[in-house]
Amino acid sequence: MINKKIYRIIDANLNRTAEGLRVIEDLMRFAFNRPDLSAALRNLRHSIRKASSSMFDYGILSRDSQNDPGLAVSQASKNDDKASIRDLIIGNFKRVQEGLRCLEENSKVVGHYTVSKVFESGRYESYTLEKAIMELLISENRRSILDTDIYCITAHDHSNGRSNIDVVEKMLRANIKLVQYREKDKTLLQKYRECKEIRHMTMDFGAKFIVNDDIELAVMVEADGVHIGQDDFPVHEVRKIVGDSIAIGLSTHSPEQAVAAVEAGVDYIGVGPIYKTYTKKDVCDPVGFDYLEYVVANIKIPFVAIGGIKSHNLADVVKRGAGCVAMVTEIVGADDIGKKVEELREIINQSITKN
Repeated sequence: MINKKIYRIIDANLNRTAEGLRVIEDLMRFAFNRPDLSAALRNLRHSIRKASSSMFDYGILSRDSQNDPGLAVSQASKNDDKASIRDLIIGNFKRVQEGLRCLEENSKVVGHYTVSKVFESGRYESYTLEKAIMELLISENRRSILDTDIYCITAHDHSNGRSNIDVVEKMLRANIKLVQYREKDKTLLQKYRECKEIRHMTMDFGAKFIVNDDIELAVMVEADGVHIGQDDFPVHEVRKIVGDSIAIGLSTHSPEQAVAAVEAGVDYIGVGPIYKTYTKKDVCDPVGFDYLEYVVANIKIPFVAIGGIKSHNLADVVKRGAGCVAMVTEIVGADDIGKKVEELREIINQSITKN
């Protein structure tokens, strides 16, 4: 009777481990196009199945899915909710590692000590794979932070009385893939609540979320990035606070600042203001096209052109090499944000074609 109970535990954890590995394996294969990592996960899954083959029949015979209370517990709980691919991967690696530990310990009880060592080595192999994949996720987020054409920025005072939540939802429904939260005059609690909601919205729409200036807020809401200015904390200190997964963007206004930004290790730079802008206080004079053209020719990290960019001058900015353009009032102040985004994208696409 004791052995039957132990084999029931072994059966459950074999399934748990294999299922967890398969989830991550498919993500590496289909979502990240990493056949090397997918193959490593598959090999681990097969090696565990092969090592446990002598216990398979006993596990099946001891299985009692109909009376397993685990399903009811899981159905009633929300602890397994996943808000991102990162959460999905972390959760399944923990499932694999916990499952392997259970297999390692319980297989000893039923006389399979040699097999238990296979489970142990598999657990350590999963730790190595977990590290490699988490490093992939970190670099992927930072590397792809500006993989978009339009960089939208909130501006409640210019949104025609609409809330930031309403405006951001319209942006996302127009297939905007990057939103920066920039609000100077709201309370900390107001900003936190808005950012939490916008973070959930951007995740639902598969968009990136960046917080302007407020480093702690960016960390609290698990933003994809934080954007800082020349007078903010040094980049190396910001990196200590936000960790390795959050991208850092830095506003720059000259070739010297661009070079310094690259040396400091930022993930992208803001280039501007291209034209005079009224959405920020104490902003510097326009840098014009000379600086933009310098960045296009000399700076190898991603950049976003920003400052006073409107429908009537957007083509000129794109033609000079800006692949990502930040716009504020032109979008948040539009009566129909979806239609405005469509018009702007038409200008961008025509400008790229002619260029």
